[in-house]
Amino acid sequence: METQPDYRIYPSLLDKFQDLLDYESIAEEDWNKVSEAAKERGEYPDSEVGDYKLTPDEMYDKIEMELIDSINRCPHGANEAADKGTAFNEIVDCLIEHRKSANPKCRIYSTVNGNGTNVIRAEINGFVFDYDISLCKEVAGLYKGSLPQYLVKAVMQTEYGNVELYGYIDEWVANHMEDIKTTGKYMFGKFRRKWQRHVYPWCAIEAGLTTEVESFTYRVIEWAYQRQGEPLRAKSITPETYTYDHIDSERQLRSFIHCFLSWLDSRRHLITDRRIFGGENPEGYVGTPITIEQL
Repeated sequence: METQPDYRIYPSLLDKFQDLLDYESIAEEDWNKVSEAAKERGEYPDSEVGDYKLTPDEMYDKIEMELIDSINRCPHGANEAADKGTAFNEIVDCLIEHRKSANPKCRIYSTVNGNGTNVIRAEINGFVFDYDISLCKEVAGLYKGSLPQYLVKAVMQTEYGNVELYGYIDEWVANHMEDIKTTGKYMFGKFRRKWQRHVYPWCAIEAGLTTEVESFTYRVIEWAYQRQGEPLRAKSITPETYTYDHIDSERQLRSFIHCFLSWLDSRRHLITDRRIFGGENPEGYVGTPITIEQL
């Protein structure tokens, strides 16, 4: 008999909660500093170059609002960087499985761009991306025989109740799991504090789908500078690999989930999504973004 969960959690929520805990270091990242170019455009008139756009406290509030909105499944505007990665992943899976796109929001086809270059084009959420064919084939070639977008889920018993962890593995090959990441700027170790590398192998083993996962790899495609008319190419393709230890990952997961659920219960009055509490949302449910005054 299947265990009824008291909570349902997927890794990106844990990642966003990790950001909440790391808010002070995130506030110190370069993107939160006023640049010379921004000053030249007349932005941030009351700040100097190098000043922080958001204080640490403001950063905490921003991340917490985003986390609650994610839990509540609030609609968000199109995100070019995210859609660029989503479309690339879909192209790779289409090449692996020799099929057309299964994503109704993403139209993929081969064409010739304005410069006369053969490309793989993706249209998604109003964006149009042209990808270098050799790059797409190179990445797809890494995953011959893999199981793309494989759903795993398992229940962890905690002091808060039964917690169902779940998510889709990008690529599962033998005893190795991989997640394809795309980014405009990469430094090795960028994904060390992300939680997919713990959640997916743990779920697969606990669900009895396998007895061993040797490693989890984030395959990181760092985009090259794209000149007008050129397709998207990679500046680098880097494997960021972590050896998987089931006992250690369960220990880390259990501790972190306890922390997350303590925070979640303290914000229960702001949560309208019912799935995270083991229930189901009414048909047509759409979350409403919260305001900073509600925190």
